[in-house]
This record gives sequence, structure tokens and C-alpha cells, in this order.
Amino acid sequence: MRRVPLAVLCVLAAAAAACGGASEGSSATEAPPVRTAAVEVPQPKPAVPAAPALPQTEAELRPQCERGELAACVELGDRLRERTAPEQPDFAGAIELYDRACNAGVALGCAQLGLMYQDGLGVAADIERARDLYTRSCDAGAARGCSRVGALYLTGTGVPRNVEQAFARNDQGCTGGDGLGCLNLALMHKNGDGVKRDLERALELAKTSCEAREGRGCTLLGEMTSAGEGVAANTTLGLMLNQKGCDLGDGRGCGNAGSAYQVGAGTKADSKRAAELFARACRGGEQRYCELLQRFQRGALKASQQ
Repeated sequence: MRRVPLAVLCVLAAAAAACGGASEGSSATEAPPVRTAAVEVPQPKPAVPAAPALPQTEAELRPQCERGELAACVELGDRLRERTAPEQPDFAGAIELYDRACNAGVALGCAQLGLMYQDGLGVAADIERARDLYTRSCDAGAARGCSRVGALYLTGTGVPRNVEQAFARNDQGCTGGDGLGCLNLALMHKNGDGVKRDLERALELAKTSCEAREGRGCTLLGEMTSAGEGVAANTTLGLMLNQKGCDLGDGRGCGNAGSAYQVGAGTKADSKRAAELFARACRGGEQRYCELLQRFQRGALKASQQ
């Protein structure tokens, strides 16, 4: 026999008291209905998705850091390092904050301090010091430190090139949620560098990197998608992924997207949009797009029109 939902039974039995009432065959006389005031039951409002948390400003982070919240000190250091015009970066201030956090045992502080030494920001470049700080950071549990020391082993920068160490350290970083580690692993699988060439695995890792907001991961995924490497070629999707890489700060993604607009690959040709993206690529450190932009602006290169 098919079961009837309890809620339906209750509605059908509303004349009896609360889904119960007198039993069958009862001779009890029905009491006159009692008038009660209607009670309005509030209806639940649809859930509103929480807005993503905005990065805290220097003014918000500074008092937290002064109270001894060392994670806030590291984030404040990032804000000082990443200042853009009209403000000037404060590399010395960032180094002081990273150093304080690192010496107090905050692993990410060591990783960020290593970046300053690797790139020579506010301090003389010292790749060996950077390597030691990345290793210390990784061993203390910071995924970003693992990815960065893994990148050094992959390229042979400041250390003898070692693909086994590169794979192990980048795997630690990727597993820990750092997009750079996933990107480096994707490149190793794509190129068959120290591992068997596996384009499908490279795509998976590039996707993971992109989802972790590593701009170059999105760019790599876009390049492979446009070229049909490990997946059916799709220039429209490839353009979207390169654009995402660009928006996450990867100059190469900006250049790739600009080239797509220049020739109308995956989109309608748009010379103005191409020039804008070449300019962003140039500002992002992609020198070849600086030169291309100059030629483009002189009219030597013209976008194809459909």
C-alpha cells in the first residue's frame, strides 16, 4: 500500500484535534469552534549569497599588526610592496614586516621575504638567501614557499637543476592549495620535463592553478585550449581564459588576448581592443608586446576586419 505523507494526513484530519482527535466510533459531541486571531507566520527569505571578502586596506591592517597579529603584518607587507601610482611601493617597510613575521615563526612571512631577495626589491638580490627562505617556509608548512623553491629547482636558478626536487616541492605547493605549484607541475607534464608527457594531466593542473587565481595558470589553460592540446580546439574559450589570466595580472595572457582581437580568433576583430591589451601586456613585463604595440600604433599592423 502506498504511504501517504504525514503532512497530507494532518491536513485531511484538520477537523480532529492536531492530527489526532476522537477515535473512530466515538460518540463525543463536537464542541463549537473557538475563534482565534489569525497568526501570520513569517516566511523565510531566500538566502542571499555572501559577497566575497574584499582585501583589507593598509589602514585596516596596520592596527592589527601593531596588536601583534603577525598574519596581518604579512598582509600589510604585501600592500606596501604592491602599491601602485601615484603611491610608491615601500619595499623597506615590507621587508621589516616580513622579517618580523618570519622570525616569529610565520612561514608565509619567510616566503614573502624570500621573494624580496629573489627580485632584489629594497635589498640586494641574493638568490641563495631566497632559496634558503623558501625552503624554510616550505618546511614550516607554507605552500607558497614550496612552489617557489620548486620553481628554482625546475629552472636551475640559484641551485643545480633537479627535476625530482622540482616535482616534489611543486607537488607540496599544489597539494597545499598554491596555484603556482600547480602551474609548474602543469608545465612539467605538458613538456614531458622529468615526467611522462601527459597533456590531459597538464590541462587538469592548469585548471586547478587557474581556479586558485594564478594568472599564468589561466593563460596556459587558454593557450592549450586554443591550440587543441589535450582537448578539442576552441578559440572562443581560449580567448576567455587568456583574458582571465590577464585580469589576474599575467601579462602574457593580455598579449595572447590582444593577438586574438587583432586577427579575429574566437571573436570579432577589434584593433582598438587589441591595442589596449597589448598595452597591458607591455606594462605586465612582456617586452615583445611593447614593440608590437609601437608598430601597431604606427599603423604597420592592422587588425583583420570581418
